[in-house]
Amino acid sequence: MSVALAPQARVYQRRTEFFRAMYYVGAREVRNLLRTPAAFIPSFFIPLFFFFVQSGSLQKLAERSGQVGNYKAFVLPVAILFSVSNEGAGFNMVTDIERGYFDKLMLSPANRLAVLVGTVAANFAGVLFRSLVVTAVALAAGLHFATGITGVLPMVLLASLWGLVFSGIAMAVAIKTANAQAVQGTIVFLFPLLFLTTSFAPRAAMTGWLRTAVAYNPITYILEAMRSFSATGLDAAVIAKGVVAVLIMAPITMGLAIAALRGRLK
Repeated sequence: MSVALAPQARVYQRRTEFFRAMYYVGAREVRNLLRTPAAFIPSFFIPLFFFFVQSGSLQKLAERSGQVGNYKAFVLPVAILFSVSNEGAGFNMVTDIERGYFDKLMLSPANRLAVLVGTVAANFAGVLFRSLVVTAVALAAGLHFATGITGVLPMVLLASLWGLVFSGIAMAVAIKTANAQAVQGTIVFLFPLLFLTTSFAPRAAMTGWLRTAVAYNPITYILEAMRSFSATGLDAAVIAKGVVAVLIMAPITMGLAIAALRGRLK
């Protein structure tokens, strides 16, 4: 009986060690974030600046066109994606590498994948918080949610999952290069993805090459799924497409981060 249980005990021990390492790494990342509020305050300012300027300047024009009925709710998902798509996880990783902490962590018995997952989990908590704050400010400014207050959390969760996906790119670059400037350059991936989409107008108002590019952009479907909660009303098919877009991108970006980690350990 003891021989049969030994492998099960080892599996249980490995799982316990994995989750313990993930927890401590994630908790450390959160503490570091809270100790340096100046590092995340800009992630509130830029999305809110975009939201108020965009809705204040184009709301009447957009609503008069008949294409958009609630322009504030139309713009909010874009502002949230600005907030969650950032290089924060990559910058933290670079700092740990420069200080030697990351290499010490790799020499410890901690599971390597647990270290990466813990960092990702902490980043998810950060982007979730930022999404909630941006949404709360928009609601306080008079935004009317198409699905009511119950639609806020699923919309924010979807946006935060995208933020998690984007962080994989930043972490991959950070682990590969250990260079803050290179991590900052990952924003180059964001702007084409975010602007070649329905950021400023619905697809029905687009023509030519732009409409084609928008159709192949995964963020288009994430935005439209978020707007299903905030602006247009629940549409299961639209929401499903947004979730699928996240699920397609997630293994790609996280795969890059895992490959970079393996390369650093060689």
